[in-house]
Amino acid sequence: MPLTPSIINTDFLLFMERVAISLGIGMMIGLEREWAHKDIGVRTCSIVAVTSTLAWQISPVASYILLIALIPLITLVNWRSFTRDHSLELTTSVALLATAILGILVGAGQLLVAAACGVVMTGLLAWKAEVVKFAGAVTIEEIRGALLLGMIALVVYPLLPKGSIDPWHLIDLQAAWTVVLVISAIAFANYILLRLYGTRGIRWTGLLGGLVNSTATVAELASRARGDPARLSIFALLGMLTANSAMLIRNGLILGIFALQALAYGWISVALMLLTSVIVTSRIHVKERETAPLHIQSPISFRHALTFGALFVVIAVTANLANRELGPAGFLLVAAIGGLVSSASTSAAAGILAAHGALPPDLAGYGVVVGSMASLAFHVPVAQMAGRNSTVTTRLAHLSIVILAAGVAGLVAQALLLPHRI
Repeated sequence: MPLTPSIINTDFLLFMERVAISLGIGMMIGLEREWAHKDIGVRTCSIVAVTSTLAWQISPVASYILLIALIPLITLVNWRSFTRDHSLELTTSVALLATAILGILVGAGQLLVAAACGVVMTGLLAWKAEVVKFAGAVTIEEIRGALLLGMIALVVYPLLPKGSIDPWHLIDLQAAWTVVLVISAIAFANYILLRLYGTRGIRWTGLLGGLVNSTATVAELASRARGDPARLSIFALLGMLTANSAMLIRNGLILGIFALQALAYGWISVALMLLTSVIVTSRIHVKERETAPLHIQSPISFRHALTFGALFVVIAVTANLANRELGPAGFLLVAAIGGLVSSASTSAAAGILAAHGALPPDLAGYGVVVGSMASLAFHVPVAQMAGRNSTVTTRLAHLSIVILAAGVAGLVAQALLLPHRI
């Protein structure tokens, strides 16, 4: 069957698209090498990229022959550099080989992968000074911390079975390991923020970590302050209170997203607790300079993360048993127990149940409030267990009582203004 002009034009356009992308990748890498005053520049890299694409279109064997043919060229470039400057162009040599491989990827149809890798590779070449500076500043503890985090997330987690592992469907190892992963990730992020911004980074840790898991964030901040109590205690307290505020905002948003009608029964208490938390946080005055030097320990405490994961399992089992024994009537008790583990999960569960009609909107709203209050109260023993700092724990307890009192006042106001089922 003869090819129509439209098919011929389409094939030609697709072919030229690949040539244009490989040419762009080669020019991008070559320009960077040109600016670095290397012998291999725009023309060489562009020709190598386009030739690699054309070679793959001819035959995969032709592209392999091209890669082998580049070896004499790379040898010549290094010999010339060594005789002239007594140095080898190893980076440029690898960049030229990588350019050829990217051209082959384009010829094979992996356009997006090749373009993305080309941008990343050009960035690594252009940011030589920054990369060298970063590598020189990284300590062996930070490397071990990054490797440990990678093993937790990419090696151990995929190996764990999905769902419950017991006949009673009480223990979920993946859920427990997720808690370990979250705590480790928050700890590593907090370490980086401390290295970059000093004690100012703790506030960002509290805000961002509180949106993810406020209890894990409080535990991490308390543990971090334990390593340098004289310097970090006041900032850890600020971070914990910020995490509480972020948690309240998150829970209100989750309930509103899943069941807007239930928000009418919970927003007063949540708003009062949030307002009180912001006020008490703003009244804490820091006397030390935030740029003071810090004594920072290892990025991740695996023992601390495992302890918190085990605690999660215990509370999760208790919550499941309470839910089975008490049924819907015990939802508030389950919400309180669930708030000890994850107030976000409690808020989402309440919102979903209310949206599907399985739970009255007022009970869902009150459940979110109870779960949030339980989480706030639970942060005090968590801080003491992780930090062993009675000064921070005492101040956190006093301020938490004030915030919880605001929540109780909100519940009373809601009971007077709106019908309820408590």
